[in-house]
Amino acid sequence: MASTRQRVAARAVDFLVAVLVLLAAVSPVYAFVFLAEGFSSSQMLWVAVPVTLLAMVGPALLRVGAIARWGCTLGQRVAGIRVVCVEDGTRPPGWRRSFRRYTLPRASSSVPLITDPWAHRKDERLGQCLHDRRAKTVVVRAEAPPAPVEAGGLAALKPSGSVASSTDHVRRWERRELRWRVAIGSVAGVLGVTVLAAPVGIPLMAAGSSAEGSAAFEVNTFYDDDVRFTNAFGGRSETYERTAAEVLDDEDGCRAGATNERARGVLRQRGCEGRIEIAFRTAGGVLVSSHVLRFGDTAAARDAARLLRHTDLRFVPGGGVDPPGGAQVGQVGSEDRYVVATTAVSPAQPDAAGKAKNAFRFIHVPTLNVILWL
Repeated sequence: MASTRQRVAARAVDFLVAVLVLLAAVSPVYAFVFLAEGFSSSQMLWVAVPVTLLAMVGPALLRVGAIARWGCTLGQRVAGIRVVCVEDGTRPPGWRRSFRRYTLPRASSSVPLITDPWAHRKDERLGQCLHDRRAKTVVVRAEAPPAPVEAGGLAALKPSGSVASSTDHVRRWERRELRWRVAIGSVAGVLGVTVLAAPVGIPLMAAGSSAEGSAAFEVNTFYDDDVRFTNAFGGRSETYERTAAEVLDDEDGCRAGATNERARGVLRQRGCEGRIEIAFRTAGGVLVSSHVLRFGDTAAARDAARLLRHTDLRFVPGGGVDPPGGAQVGQVGSEDRYVVATTAVSPAQPDAAGKAKNAFRFIHVPTLNVILWL
């Protein structure tokens, strides 16, 4: 029978896999919504509902489908255990039993991660949890399948001289299975640790760079770190030239970007800690001003984003808050403890509004995205 340690380890790996699959499924949807032409809150709702359903149903389908087809999830494969029918101890349970095994115990076990191991340890004969008993399944340690046909199968393994052949077959299978378990576990572990440790590791790295005397407030973006670069998505693109960039890593530098006393009061009361200001010019002559403000916590950043307008921060390329032009597009957003305020101004030209909006999107959205992931 599978041990408690193996079953708990399998659950831990399966949790990491579910998180990674969910992130992979949600991130393209997130990017599409924010980069789509003229996205609105109603469109966000239409996307948020299916994504929420995917988050609820995805892990269940992964677990049920893997056990029905192969008799194990990725976590169970790494832990070296299998789910089999209780009648013979070899066959995978199939779709019906796998579905019953996943859904039925939830009606009587409100905390399965606690009650399942308890029920498993109480059953000294087969180590079945409640869902195993109801679905007529049992969790066993993975063992080598019958000898391959070219070796004569099990029927050819006679006591007189076939013990060595049987042992060789088992050893080959165990070596091959161990390689797969190590490979799958390593990939899941590295990806999982990277995702889960990012919120802790990045602030520590920033603190380390500050201690060495370099700027403590930095921002990475999805666009290239060149003076000239091009961003593209969904068949659209924009080419930029960075014309200015400055790090103001203190409270005074943060408030210095405000254009009025009300905005300075918001930044002071919410505890703005620093600011980065960057300016760009597109190939079509659109000027883009972007500010990244850092606050002490997520709540302060969210509150500041709600109270600030993009015109409350100075327009970096020209200095004026509302320079003349054919069209102006701007927005303030927040992620984690950061606020991003971006303004794009186009001179009078054909489709000035469309060009300003395009220039705005490919700076504002990538900056918010990188904060989301980091």
